[in-house]
Amino acid sequence: MLIKRAVEIAIDNVLKEGLTDIFPRPFEVDLLKNTAFRRAIHSIVCTALNGRNLQSLAVYPIAKVLYPKNNVFDFRSCALMQPLDTIKYTSLVMLAAEEIEKARISKNKKVVFSYRVKPQKGSIFDHNVHLTSFRTEAIRRSKLKKVKVVAKCDIANFYDRINLHRLESILLSLNIERWIVKLINELLLFWSGRNSYSLPVGSNASRILAEACLLEVDRFLYSNRVNFIRFVDDYRFFAPDAKTAHYWITLLIERLSLEGFSLNPSKTLIEEAAAFEGKKETATKKKVRQDVPRAFVHGYAGIVPVKFRAASEAEKKGLSKKSGKRLLRALNAKPIIEPDEFKELCKIILYNQQWKLFLELPCLLEKFPQFFPYVIDMLIKNVDLIPARISGAIADQLANELNKKEKLPEYIATAIVRLVGTDKFSKKDALIKYFRDLRRNAGPYIGRATIDALTEVADRADVIEIRNCYDRADLWEKRSIIRLVYSKLTEEERRPWLKNIKLHVADDPFAGEIFDPKKSRKGKKKKT
Repeated sequence: MLIKRAVEIAIDNVLKEGLTDIFPRPFEVDLLKNTAFRRAIHSIVCTALNGRNLQSLAVYPIAKVLYPKNNVFDFRSCALMQPLDTIKYTSLVMLAAEEIEKARISKNKKVVFSYRVKPQKGSIFDHNVHLTSFRTEAIRRSKLKKVKVVAKCDIANFYDRINLHRLESILLSLNIERWIVKLINELLLFWSGRNSYSLPVGSNASRILAEACLLEVDRFLYSNRVNFIRFVDDYRFFAPDAKTAHYWITLLIERLSLEGFSLNPSKTLIEEAAAFEGKKETATKKKVRQDVPRAFVHGYAGIVPVKFRAASEAEKKGLSKKSGKRLLRALNAKPIIEPDEFKELCKIILYNQQWKLFLELPCLLEKFPQFFPYVIDMLIKNVDLIPARISGAIADQLANELNKKEKLPEYIATAIVRLVGTDKFSKKDALIKYFRDLRRNAGPYIGRATIDALTEVADRADVIEIRNCYDRADLWEKRSIIRLVYSKLTEEERRPWLKNIKLHVADDPFAGEIFDPKKSRKGKKKKT
């Protein structure tokens, strides 16, 4: 693949799907809708890749943000990557993506279902191969006459345990230009702090490289006539008996060990095929929408969700027969809450309009704080349904949490900031106070999230105060401050300050584009 084409694919993908599936879509992404700016970014990235070394790539270190995973003390370390660096990383990996895809077991075999590369209309992956098709195939195979036993297992800490030197060796064994492999390796080592392990979590480029790490394991199992399918780190085996299932799992364990991986013992299970067929969660009849790229992005989520998904009409009907008060009382009596119970309570309250019970959720969240993002996402998405008196009371409760003396985990603070920065839940005074008290060690993302939340509610005096923090802000915060100044102050008041900082944003084209957008050249058509 030519460098120009790889960069085009990367920019298209960022415009369609954002920088990551973990953090909210930043406003910088939409700056790429300006054709002239997009052209400038394309040129910058092409020049960086043509340099063929880490110095020419000129990327920033990535910050790591903890996000909820499976249980109370389980987190994933997510990469907070600069917009330009995301495009550079994706472009670089796209140069290797075609050869990686060729080396994988063919899609026609219906064995490996995760992230099959097929760039089209802004997406990088094939829309016809995804988690739903993996589950559907699992059901189909479990019903075969010769299949009596189904085994389920997954790799422990998959992304964290990826050995970068082994990844480099795998890529060098493929028909990929050597400089591309070496540059990928140098970049990943730089971002890992020379620790030789882990990929940045959250990006499509990392998904492609993660698949490369397992292609030899897949081929080994396939060559040994193992009846299996895989989605990311999740394996399913379909055996004629328990003895064969055990043998196949042993083969997988032994082959994974050569790559530095191991299975998660708590998630390894062998069961009768009939029992596997009957489980609701193993398949879905819901049609996957082709216009929603997030439907095809999986592999990081655990049993604790961070995004609220609306209930189906059938689910709503079932919820209407349940009592939120009774379930709330039962959960309050428990020392530990199961995730499914908490989700059900939230939906009962919402769809049965038992609004007052929402006011008791913050106390319940003390038992399971990792549900803060889920609850807040639910409140924001359903803001028009919730009575003003209830939304105001909820906002007061959470604003008080924000400004308590004890330090909140960053993911909780970020979720609360997001809520009290929205119109119906707005608590500007609490946000301003939190911004003033914010310490530099509070986390790499919370400062940016707070300034973004203030964008809609800040007045002139607030903007002047925030502007004075510019010199000690990081890149994410600086771009948000520039946007705030540009959108809130008059031209006469903002012009001198923007003129001064223009001298310091030369290395960050996204910052300059906020207040000095590039203009398209008339009479010249965009090259393809």
